[in-house]
Amino acid sequence: MKNLHSTFRILHSSLSPLDYAYRLLARRDYSEQELSTKLLAKGFTEEAVTYTMTRLKEQKYLNDSRLAANQIERLTAQGFGPEGIKVKLAQKGFSSETIAHVLTANEKMDVRASARQLLASRFSADALKQPQTYARAFRLLLRRGYSQDVVESVMGNALSDD
Repeated sequence: MKNLHSTFRILHSSLSPLDYAYRLLARRDYSEQELSTKLLAKGFTEEAVTYTMTRLKEQKYLNDSRLAANQIERLTAQGFGPEGIKVKLAQKGFSSETIAHVLTANEKMDVRASARQLLASRFSADALKQPQTYARAFRLLLRRGYSQDVVESVMGNALSDD
């Protein structure tokens, strides 16, 4: 058993950057920045990483726009607003140009409806009448990346929906 483990380590360490990238991408999608960082951390040269990234884009294994669009869909479903989505995408290593492009293409998102849905999933209308709960809900929406205007509008509507 020990011999098998050391054989695996030798095989694992002798992977080319492209093979290592394929292994990573088999588990989940990565942004170009995330994958580059992983390859460099593994000890591959800058030149090898650049070549690998070019090949993966040619083969359509890497597509930041597609991945960012999928992330936006997922984050919207989790109740994040536009600013929260921008922050999360930037943390994932997407360029500001990719973020702006994908958010512009995804303008169909009804921000107020999304905020109302998050609010309804967390708080009852009766609970929002209590000042502490109202304040918690207000802060939640702000933390999730909704603008002050949207939060005030949604919170005002939540109180007047009785």
